[in-house]
Amino acid sequence: MEKILALWTTPRATSTAFECMMQERGDFEVHDEPFGLSYYYSKERCNTTRYPDIEPSSEYNFSSILEKLKQETEKQPVFIKDMSYYVMHIANQEFLSNFENTFLIRNPIKMLPSLFELRPDFTLKEAGYEGVYQLFHQVKEIGGKVPTLIDSDDLVKKPEATIKAYCKAVDIPFIKEALEWKAESQTQIKEWEGGWHTYALSSSYFHEPKPKNYAKIEDNAHLKQAYEYCLPYYQKLYEYRLRIE
Repeated sequence: MEKILALWTTPRATSTAFECMMQERGDFEVHDEPFGLSYYYSKERCNTTRYPDIEPSSEYNFSSILEKLKQETEKQPVFIKDMSYYVMHIANQEFLSNFENTFLIRNPIKMLPSLFELRPDFTLKEAGYEGVYQLFHQVKEIGGKVPTLIDSDDLVKKPEATIKAYCKAVDIPFIKEALEWKAESQTQIKEWEGGWHTYALSSSYFHEPKPKNYAKIEDNAHLKQAYEYCLPYYQKLYEYRLRIE
């Protein structure tokens, strides 16, 4: 079985744009947050407060989703973008061995106000930094080498160099044409409640998001607590990033 190429990340980290690029390549079957279905919608769901009115389905159980992804790899390469915190409770060596595990991070001073705009009651777990940190080091320990990790600032400021470095690290061809895609054409992306992907789906290339009038971290107790909690995880992960010239 070919390994599934996985990009584990936090919310609001430019990961949807990365996913659009992978879809534009045309050589991967692309899945948007498949284990989010398990985390929120399955019989095994870990969170029952976000979508309390849904009828849980065993179709979305973690093992069912993984098996479907593995079956797809028999036909063509598979890429997933997903949140680390969705899978932390099942992320043992057997589970992780199914993936080429890569990571994307973003400075929480930029990410958290964007998350707060869409989900003002987000938990520290849902902020995602601890999950990425734990999963990253678990993969590092199991594999005996540093997993591929990129930073969102590099992705939007130096997209060609960053994607080229990423492709080299995971041994796939670099396709320059995939750095641009048609807006609103990414049918594989789930539209979670609340407009999570509206901005990304209206764009067609990697770029810095336009400034928005988000809540300021220093003026909001919840954001300040989250920032102080998440920043050390980000800073430690940042030291392992691919260095982009």
